[in-house]
Amino acid sequence: MNRRLFIVANPASGSRNLEKILRELVDYCTTKQMKYDVFLTAQSQNGWKTVEDYLDKTYTDLVVVGGDGTINECINGLKYDIPVSIIPNGTGNDFSKTLNIGSSLKDYMQTMETGQIKTIDLGVCNERKFVNGVGVGFDGQIVADMLNRKSIFKGASKYYYYVLRILASYSARKYTFEVNNKSKSKNLILLCVANGTTFGGSFKLTPHADTTDGLLDVCEVGNISGLGRFMNIHRLQSGSHHKLKKVKLYQTQSLRIAENPRLEAHIDGEYFEHPPFEFSVLPKALKVRVRS
Repeated sequence: MNRRLFIVANPASGSRNLEKILRELVDYCTTKQMKYDVFLTAQSQNGWKTVEDYLDKTYTDLVVVGGDGTINECINGLKYDIPVSIIPNGTGNDFSKTLNIGSSLKDYMQTMETGQIKTIDLGVCNERKFVNGVGVGFDGQIVADMLNRKSIFKGASKYYYYVLRILASYSARKYTFEVNNKSKSKNLILLCVANGTTFGGSFKLTPHADTTDGLLDVCEVGNISGLGRFMNIHRLQSGSHHKLKKVKLYQTQSLRIAENPRLEAHIDGEYFEHPPFEFSVLPKALKVRVRS
């Protein structure tokens, strides 16, 4: 089968040199005799429109060079049932940690060329698809701060800076939501609805999430004291936070969060404003290439 790749790259994301990545990627495609076209995104939502407007039936693969936000835009613009390959180049690259695609540019390109096709679920929030997850509360506030404040840090260091900046001071908010046919009202620091396992580069908020089980994984974190947050942050990184009394992990096919302007949110690492939110899952909705 003759391959023709639709390559989308985001110059605004990432900690690595995009020019170098694209040069190696183009050389690889040329050597392997794979046809390709490269499209650079210019602004927010541009990846969505680029894929929606220009990817047609002549392309066999979509290749995304960027972070989770760029992946999110591209899969929302995707109209054809073709496999997606990922070249991680974002801040946290959380979704790639859920997939088995390797750990180097060479690995990613080999997976793009010869990887097997795996069909995975997608989450949906207010009719927008997501690959990794939606964070409401603490981690949404971090993304909002990163968007609105200046910092000398870049990449993952920038995210960790904002985590530490508000870790002790962030106050719990009231969440009113409905899950598994039960209405709840709780004071929480955060509520995460996930398809993937990892957030913020290294925090395994939903360590048991499976992109093929037809379910969304939910993490609730209650009002832990400021000192307790610092003492237990390592548990979020190891995925052992479920042992804490004020943490609850569970699964669902749908969830609704009532309106609350005090709650900031992100979707796949991009700012997503405030609830109300309605979540559902699309089973086996996306083909991705993973290592054979």
